[in-house]
Amino acid sequence: MGCEKRVVTIRAVLLNDTRVDRHHGCTSVIGTVDALCAANGIEITARSPAHHDWQADPAITAAIDDADCVMVNGEGTIHHDRPAGQKLLAAGPHARSHGKRAFLLNTTWQANSGESLEKLAAFDIVTVRESASEAELAGHGVATRRIPDLALYHRPQRADSRSGVGYCDSVQGPKALALYRRMWALGADPLPIVQLSPRPMELLRWLKRYDPGIAALLRPAHARDAMRATLQDYRKQIAGRDDFTAQVASKELIVTGRFHMMIFALGAMTPLLAIGSNTHKIEATLRDAGLEPWRAVADIATIDRALLDRAGRWHGDEEASLTRFLEQGRGAMEQLFTDIASTVRGG
Repeated sequence: MGCEKRVVTIRAVLLNDTRVDRHHGCTSVIGTVDALCAANGIEITARSPAHHDWQADPAITAAIDDADCVMVNGEGTIHHDRPAGQKLLAAGPHARSHGKRAFLLNTTWQANSGESLEKLAAFDIVTVRESASEAELAGHGVATRRIPDLALYHRPQRADSRSGVGYCDSVQGPKALALYRRMWALGADPLPIVQLSPRPMELLRWLKRYDPGIAALLRPAHARDAMRATLQDYRKQIAGRDDFTAQVASKELIVTGRFHMMIFALGAMTPLLAIGSNTHKIEATLRDAGLEPWRAVADIATIDRALLDRAGRWHGDEEASLTRFLEQGRGAMEQLFTDIASTVRGG
C-alpha cells in the first residue's frame, strides 16, 4: 500500500507588514502574501509591522531563530538610502548569518548606496515591482524578477456600467492638495484610499500634511482648502476593500497620485491618469502595463476637461496590453511563492 509524502510546513517571518498604514493597497498586498503563502504550505509565524524596528524586538529576532526563512515586503520603503529601507535590507545578512533563507519581495529600488547593494546580495530571491527598479539593479549586476505590485492580485468586482471620474490623493501632501483643487474645479468624485480615524491628533496630522510649514494654516485660503480636503478624506472613506475597489471599477476614469490607487485602477481595467510620486514607480508601472505615456501627468495644472475626456477611454493596443500585463503578473506572483517554498525545502 502506497503512502502520501508528507509536506512539511515552512515557517516564515514577515517584515514590513504594512497593514498598520491603514489603506486598502497595503491591506491587499498583505492579503496576497497570506493567500499565496497558505497555498504553498508557508506559515507566517511572526510579523513585524511597518515603521517597527525588528532588530530591537526580541520577539521578532527569536522568531527568526526558529523560522526557516524571512520574507521582507519592500513596497515603497527602499529608496534613497532611507533609514527604514536600510533596516529592512539588514534582514538579508541577518538571516544568512543564522542559516536562514531570505526573500525581498514587492519592492521599488531607487538611488541606494553600495552599502545597500551589499546587503541585497544576501537575499535568495529579489523581486521588484517595475522595470525602472529592475534596470537600475541590472546596471549594478544584480538579477531580479520583475513582478507587479502584489495588490494587483486582487480582482475588483466588475460593474455593469461605468460613469464619472474618481480621484485619489498623493502620498506627497502639497501635491495632493493641488490635485484636489483641480478635481474640485472639474466636479470629480473623491475616492480616498486611506482609512482615517476620528482621533483629533490624526486629523491634525492629516491637515498639516498639505503644507508642513509652521505658518501654512495661518493663510486663510490654504487653511480652508486643507480643512476641506481633510474632512473629505474622512467623510468619504469606504471601509471595505472590496466595496472600495468596486467603486474604482464603476468609474469611467481614475485620476490619482497614489501608487496603489493606480494599481487598483489597472486591476479593474479602469482608464486612468497618474501623477508621479516620490520614486519612479508610477511612471514605470504605466510603461510596463503598455499604456500611453501621456497618462503619466507631470503638471497637475494641465488636467482639464479635454484631457479627462481623452483619458476616459483606451487607445490603440492599451486594453490588450493591460490584459496581458494582468494575466502574466498574477501568474508570476503565484510562481514566486511556489519557488520560495521550493527554495526553502531544497535546503
